Amino acid sequence: MSTKKQEEPWAMRADEVQRMLHIGKNTLYEWCERDVIPHKRVGRIILFPRRRIMEWLEKPNSAGGAS
Repeated sequence: MSTKKQEEPWAMRADEVQRMLHIGKNTLYEWCERDVIPHKRVGRIILFPRRRIMEWLEKPNSAGGAS
């Protein structure tokens, strides 16, 4: 029996980020267009690097650049 913690994927998809932040799809995609939230495009797919999202959340005024 393994006691090793299962690693989380390095990136999240849009639906995961939406649920985590309690925001709508349009808001998330607008933030991507404006480079408010860390993301990477792979073709038509937008991925959100988990580590960078967590760092972004820890910064002051990270929620959409609101003051």
